[in-house]
Amino acid sequence: MDKIKGHKLTASLVKYLIPCFMICAAGIFLIMALSDYFQRWYLNSRYQVYVSDMVSVNEMEFSQIVSEKGIFVCKMMRLAKIMLIPVWSVFCLWVTVKVFYRRELKAPIDVLQNASARILNDDLDFKVESSSTNELGDLCSSFEVMRRDLYNSNYQLWKALEERKRLNSAFSHDLRTPITVLKGYTELVEKFDGKLSPEKHREILDKMSGQVERLERYTEKMSGVHKLEDIIPEEKEFSFGSLCAETAESGRLICGDTDFVQRVHGDSEQLICTDRELVMQVFENLVSNAVRFADKKVSCCMSVSSDELDITVADDGKGFSEEALRKALQPFYRGSDENEREHFGLGLYICRLLCRKCGGDIRIENDTNGGGKVTAIFFVKCSDRR
Repeated sequence: MDKIKGHKLTASLVKYLIPCFMICAAGIFLIMALSDYFQRWYLNSRYQVYVSDMVSVNEMEFSQIVSEKGIFVCKMMRLAKIMLIPVWSVFCLWVTVKVFYRRELKAPIDVLQNASARILNDDLDFKVESSSTNELGDLCSSFEVMRRDLYNSNYQLWKALEERKRLNSAFSHDLRTPITVLKGYTELVEKFDGKLSPEKHREILDKMSGQVERLERYTEKMSGVHKLEDIIPEEKEFSFGSLCAETAESGRLICGDTDFVQRVHGDSEQLICTDRELVMQVFENLVSNAVRFADKKVSCCMSVSSDELDITVADDGKGFSEEALRKALQPFYRGSDENEREHFGLGLYICRLLCRKCGGDIRIENDTNGGGKVTAIFFVKCSDRR
C-alpha cells in the first residue's frame, strides 16, 4: 500500500477498480442465479420436472424426460450465461476506465493540449492551471514553469532586438547631420569653384576633414556599444570659444537657406571638460529638429558658467503642441503630422540620453515670442559625478 500511495494515479485507479470488481462479481453471481432460475422455471413449467435448489441444473441430464427441443433450450440458456459473464466483466471495466478518464485525466490532458497548441503558435501570454493533484497536475505545473521560462526568454530576446533596433535607428538618425554638414561644404566649394583662395580652400578641406574624423570617432563609439545606455562619455578639456565657433559653422550649414543666429554668453577662453563629440551631436540634433519646424529663422544661445554649459535652440514656427510637450522626449514619438512620418522620432530622446550621460538634462518649452525652444544642459567640470 505504501508503494501505491506514492503514485497518485495508481492510487486513484485502485479506488475505481475496487468497486468495479465488486459490482462485476455481484453481476456475475446474479447472471448465474438467473440462468439457473430460468432453467428450473422452464423445466418445471414445460415438462413438470422439479429441480431442487440444492442441485445445479447443469449437473442433471434430462434426456429420458425432456425432449430434444427442451434440451436445446437449456443448452442455449447455459451458453447465454457463459457469454454474458465476460461481456458483463468487459462492460464494467469499460465504464470504470471511462469514469476514471473523465474525472482524473481529461481536465489536465485538455489543459496540456491547449497549452501545447498555444506554445506552438508562439502564444505565451497565458497561464497553465489545473486543479488535479495527481501526476498530470504535476506535469501541468512543470508546463507552467516551462512556459514562464520561455516567456521570460522570449521577452529578453525581444528586448534585445528592440534595443538593437533602437540603436540602429539612433545611429542612422545621427549620421544624417554630419552628412548634411559635409554636403554643405561640398556645395560651398562647387558654388565658388575657382573663386576660392588657397587659404579658404584649405580651411574648408580642414573642416571637412574634421567632420570625417567626427564620423569615424562616432562610428567607433557606437559600434562598441550594445545599447544607447552603454555610451560612456570621453571627457576632454577644450575652450568654450572653440566650441562656439564649431557650433556656429555647423549651424549655418545645417540650416541652409534658413537664417541661423547664434548668441554667446560667457568667457570664450574658459576651459570646459566634457565629451565634445556628444555635445556636438546634441547640438546638431537640436538644430536639425528646429529647421524642420522653423518658418524663417533658427536661433541658438550658448552660455557657460563655472560648472554648466547651456545650449538653447529655438525656432520661429508654431511651437510644441500640448501632446508634444508631454511626449516629445519619448522614443519614436513623431506626432500626428504626416510629414513627420519619414523621421524616426528619436532626436530629442537621444539628446536627453546624451545630456544625462554628460551629467545634465534637457528641457523643452514654447518660447514667449512663439515657436519651440529646447535647452540642453551639460556638466562641464571633470569629476566622478557621472
